[in-house]
Amino acid sequence: MSSDDREAFLRQVYGAQNGEELTSIYDDWATRYDSDLTAFGYRNPAVAAGLIGRHIDADSGTLLDAGCGTGLLGEILSYMGYLDLAGIDLSQGMLDQAAVKSVYTNLKQMALGTELAFEDGRFAAVVSFGVLTAGHAPPQSLDEMIRITKPGGHLIFSLSNLVYEPLGFKDKLASLAAQGRWREIERTPFFPVLPGSVSEATVESCIFVFQTEQIPLHVREQ
Repeated sequence: MSSDDREAFLRQVYGAQNGEELTSIYDDWATRYDSDLTAFGYRNPAVAAGLIGRHIDADSGTLLDAGCGTGLLGEILSYMGYLDLAGIDLSQGMLDQAAVKSVYTNLKQMALGTELAFEDGRFAAVVSFGVLTAGHAPPQSLDEMIRITKPGGHLIFSLSNLVYEPLGFKDKLASLAAQGRWREIERTPFFPVLPGSVSEATVESCIFVFQTEQIPLHVREQ
C-alpha cells in the first residue's frame, strides 16, 4: 500500500461523522491496519505497555482492552505475561484480525460511549488507546469504564491534544476525581503519536493512569 493510501485511511477516520461510518472505515482498513500503523511509527502501544507493566500485575485478574482494534497492544502484553485479556471493538473486521493473534480469551463487538454489557467491577483494569477521541468515544465513556473496573483497579488510556481540552475530557477527568470516583496516579507528557504521518504529524498523545477508589461511590453514600 502506498503512503497516500495510508494517509487516506487516517483522514477518513478523523473525518468520520458517526459510529456507523467509522465502523465501515475500520472494517475496510482491518487487514492492513498493523502494517500501516507500523509505517507511521505509531507510539501508543510501546508507551502503553511500559505503563501497564509498571502499574498492573499480570496475575491481578482480567484486563479489558477497550477498543482493541487488531490486537496490537494485546499481542505485546501477551509477550509480557498478561494472559487473561479480553477485548472489545466497534469493528468486527478489527476483531477478526485480533482473533487471529490468539492472545485474547474473549472478544466482543461493543462501542465505548454506549452501555457496556459487563457487570460492575468485572475487570482488574481497563485500558484504551486511540479510542477516546473525536468521532470515536465521548468523555461520558469514562463513567462506564470506571463502573466495570473493580475497586482499587486501574484505568490507563490515551487522549490526544485534539480532544483533551476542546472536547471536554480535561473537565471530565477533574469532575470524576472531585466526585471521588478515581484518583490520578501518573500521566506522560504529550508526545507525537504518528510521527511518520504527513497529514497527522501534529497529533500528540498523552497517556493517563488512574486508580478507582477502594470503596465504590454507591457504598460510601449508604
